[in-house]
Amino acid sequence: MQVERLIALIQALKKMRIKNKNSMRARLGDLVPMVLIFLLGLFPVFSGCSKKQLLSKNSNRQHYVDVTKHYLPKISGSIERAKFARVDKDSYRDLILQVQDKKGGSRFLVLRNKNGRGFEIPKKNKMVQVPEGKILFFDVGDLNKDFADDIVIIQKTDEGNRARILFNNKKGYFYKKVDFFLPEILSGIDRVKLVDLDHDHDLDLFFYGEKVVMPDGRPASNQAQVFINNGKGEFQDLSSLLLTPVPPGIVGVFFADYSGDGIRDIFLTYRNGRDRLLFNNGLGKFTDNTQGRLPVIKGETTHADWADFDGDGDNDLLVLKRQAQSKETGYFLENNGEGRFTKRSAKALTVEGGSRVYLLDANGNSIPDALILKAGTTHFLQGQGEWKFSVETIRRLPHARRIMAMAFGDFDDDGYLDIFGIDSENRKGKLWLNRFN
Repeated sequence: MQVERLIALIQALKKMRIKNKNSMRARLGDLVPMVLIFLLGLFPVFSGCSKKQLLSKNSNRQHYVDVTKHYLPKISGSIERAKFARVDKDSYRDLILQVQDKKGGSRFLVLRNKNGRGFEIPKKNKMVQVPEGKILFFDVGDLNKDFADDIVIIQKTDEGNRARILFNNKKGYFYKKVDFFLPEILSGIDRVKLVDLDHDHDLDLFFYGEKVVMPDGRPASNQAQVFINNGKGEFQDLSSLLLTPVPPGIVGVFFADYSGDGIRDIFLTYRNGRDRLLFNNGLGKFTDNTQGRLPVIKGETTHADWADFDGDGDNDLLVLKRQAQSKETGYFLENNGEGRFTKRSAKALTVEGGSRVYLLDANGNSIPDALILKAGTTHFLQGQGEWKFSVETIRRLPHARRIMAMAFGDFDDDGYLDIFGIDSENRKGKLWLNRFN
């Protein structure tokens, strides 16, 4: 039917004899309805071939391909951390690596994305102007809304830990601004996350550490610090106003809307002690809602992540634990939609324990899958919905799966997340592309 309409339209065009501008306008006026009818007739065909529908149809064929040999340059030193980032103006995600040399010194290395054909080290390999001091941690994000990601670093110096921002000139050169003021961080702060806390559409800074102390050595009442962005990449320390006191020992921070109001809340994990739940009032002010909303579960939390496991529209949690008594190695926390959680068994995961868990929709069927890192190797668990999983490691992942940490980004700009992993033995990089063939 669509072919017949196309032939009829072509024949109508051939019959047109345009002699002057007036007749052109008349003929075009007659032609518009025909074109609209033709396009509307084709619409069901095109709309039935959307990317999501095609992907859903072939989701069973999803797998990751190791393209490290052909896509990654040789890198000297050990990779400590990695982040996908918007380094320049194109749409492809580049990589920022923290690399340690044989003498223990750290540096940043920028890998430029060659339009989805691999990564390269720029010829002028002094892309990041790093102040003196050992790099403890870093994160990336667009702090000043110029569509290029900047770097926030925490360094160990002779005067203590310092936080610094390296701004991007939108061409991939990172530098420290002259006369730029950033409030000081407390002793013991060694982690940072970039997230919009006050719901004003710019990135704020959330700092934390396992043992945060005051200048006199006493434990700080706020075991974290919040620097609020004014929208121009300028920050003010509003920790005393916005944060609530919590115990020391924070090892993980996971931001998501847990209360169902559309605002990011916080799930804090502890090495020793009870994990905690902080609700956001929408302006970045947090209150401790742990009591009565989180079950009391003892043990060391190794990692956690959030997703909607039962398809009811709210964010649940998967928590990995080390339990000395019950030997329980993980569990789900089911959300009732208002931020009240009930413990569920995680036996469906079949992979016991692990140091890290990453939740994502790898095969595009809108059901969360899980990547669990355990004892230096990676396990893939395909989500089946309603808290159920099947082990698909051999079918979905490359043979060499020794990974200690992962970063996720769309390397080839196809709309799906690829993986950069750090080898748990030699600290070299691996690049896995998400494929459906």
